[in-house]
Amino acid sequence: MDIDLTKDTENNLTQQENKTETIDISSICDSTNLSDVYQFVTNHTLIDNAGIFADINDFINAPVPESESDRKTLAVRGIELLKEFNAKFNIAENGVDAVFTKYSIYRGQILIHLKKLVKKAGQSWQAWSTIHVPFVSERTRIDNMRLAYRQDCYDFYFLGSERLLMLIRATEGYKGNDKIGQFMVKHGIKFNPDSREQLKHFKLAVDAALNTEKLEKLNVSATPQNVKSLTQYIPVMDNNFLMNSKRLADFDGDVNQYFETLITNKGKERSPFEIIKSTADFNASGKKLIQIIDYMMKNENTVETLEVRIVKDLENKLSELKKFANIQ
Repeated sequence: MDIDLTKDTENNLTQQENKTETIDISSICDSTNLSDVYQFVTNHTLIDNAGIFADINDFINAPVPESESDRKTLAVRGIELLKEFNAKFNIAENGVDAVFTKYSIYRGQILIHLKKLVKKAGQSWQAWSTIHVPFVSERTRIDNMRLAYRQDCYDFYFLGSERLLMLIRATEGYKGNDKIGQFMVKHGIKFNPDSREQLKHFKLAVDAALNTEKLEKLNVSATPQNVKSLTQYIPVMDNNFLMNSKRLADFDGDVNQYFETLITNKGKERSPFEIIKSTADFNASGKKLIQIIDYMMKNENTVETLEVRIVKDLENKLSELKKFANIQ
């Protein structure tokens, strides 16, 4: 490949962009072949006890005993084997995620240095990288470079790329070079790489803090314990959930009661007519309906398509609600 990084390369780039070419998808996407994966798996077990696989084969090939006592003995052996393998499996699974995150940072560092070379030559990074780095997607380039730019995230690679990117976005408004460190201090999260604390507990604390930050930005208040407990069932509070919570808070609803109900239901709404949420829905929809009616009364042509039955049903339901709520 002929790569020209001199400043007088604009014409060269333009010619390449205008040239009609057949795009090799394999050069743009992941071009790993089957034999590569097979060879990798053969050479890397990711389990630090290779002998455990022999134990697994012995167990699964053992005939089912005739006697009850022998069956119990074999079952106990299987449970212990599963417990040992599961522990090592979890270490490998979390370890692979951590290693891939470190590799993503390395890839981002390479891309950043390439960008410096391209910018020094006065070229467009986006155009240049599209032509010369098609084997790394634009989304991946952006995410990896974002990780690499933020050196304060390096020590937290064990959290995985997705969670680190969420941390980076959540701390963009923080000052200084150790923004994630400040985030941890703010939310009372103690970080010690030599700690025996379970990784899942640390991740839960981080996820709860990220959810707390989202709620704070919307001026939605909830107790830290309720946020943390709910985070077990809703690790990432999405816009729909956040807007529901904000709407409830804006109409003086009890957000903590709403969260406690969700915690009881393991993060799921029991019914779309659940009382806490439905009250907020009614207040918000009622306010919107008033605005619509005001608009229609100022524009006579809008009433021509009104359905009389709906208007009467609405009137009757409001009358029933007034009596039920003892509204004079």
